[in-house]
This record gives sequence, C-alpha cells and structure tokens, in this order.
Amino acid sequence: EEQTAGRGRLDRHWLSPAGQNIYCSIILKELTDKPALLTILAALAVKETLQKNNTAAELKWPNDVLAGGRKICGILAEASSGGLVIGIGVNVNMKKKLLEDVGRPATSMLAETGQLFDRDKILNEILENFFVFYEHVLERGFASLRQIWQNELHIIGAKVRVQTIQKEFDGTVLSVDDDGALIIETARGLEKVLAGDIYVV
Repeated sequence: EEQTAGRGRLDRHWLSPAGQNIYCSIILKELTDKPALLTILAALAVKETLQKNNTAAELKWPNDVLAGGRKICGILAEASSGGLVIGIGVNVNMKKKLLEDVGRPATSMLAETGQLFDRDKILNEILENFFVFYEHVLERGFASLRQIWQNELHIIGAKVRVQTIQKEFDGTVLSVDDDGALIIETARGLEKVLAGDIYVV
C-alpha cells in the first residue's frame, strides 16, 4: 500500500504515496543468475497489462515502462539470501499534482486515461502475464522471446551514449542478446551492456 523508503536503480528515490499505486516484489528461485533477463519479462508483463487497460505504453531499456514519453513503471532486480527479488512499481491512480513532485517526467494510468483503476485487478494481470513469460523462458529459453523484446525497443539502430558504473562511451545499438544485454558497436569494437543509462545522441 505504501513505501516509506522506496527506491529505484542506483538508489534513486521512488515516491510511494499510500493507496494510489502498485508496489510489489516477486521472489524467484530459478534464473537467479539472469537479473537483466527477469526485468525484461517484468517489463513485457507490465506493458501488456497497461495496453489491455487503455494505457498506451512503450519500453525503455533496461527497466522502465513509459507512457507518453513519461515514466509510469520502474523495475528493479536484486539478489537476496532467498533468491532473486524483482521489485515492480507502477503508477496507477496517482494524480497529476503529485506526479509533478517526482522531479523527473512521470505519469500514471489515471493521468493518461482520466479513469481510476482497481489496483488489485491490475496487479493480478501483471502477475499472470509475468508468469506466462517466466514459464515460457524456463521451458524454451529466452531466444524465443528475444525478438519480441528487441522489437519493443526504439533504440535498436540508434547512436547512443552509455553510462555505466565503470565507464562512459558512445556507439550504435545493434541488438539484444540472449541474456537481455544490449550489444553496442563502438570505435573499439563490440560492447555488451547489462546495466547502465542510455541516451540517444
């Protein structure tokens, strides 16, 4: 219902007002060595749910879902002693006034459609979609979903600047590999990027 210390990737603050949005965590015991892959499955599940509920959405690598170019969902994967935790935050019934306090371009299902949503229904649909994708990957591997994910990313073929914890470089996005990493062509050769910030230049 509420987070008092909500956070996203790189410990960025996540505004979590009570009773308005979805804040959930899924604990997984399998594929725990592939956190990037599991955030992809979560992003696909959220996007499918949003679109089913009249909210046009698009995916931003590595872990965001956007609506109208603004962030509507963030996803974070972290290892724990119990397995891999996939945290999902979706702005559902957050009003425009409060969205302005986020500090970065943000939106909600309410702001995009003008209607209030049943959060339990939305959460159930996200979880159902996620575990359909999850079982699919367990049975057949990610290769069968990779093209779907790659088709959702608008940065394939784009010239980008990449900022990771270790370094910063420019290049052209070629594809996504079977681990969910971006393959980027640079002046020094191919770079595989599993996590970082990507800016189109």
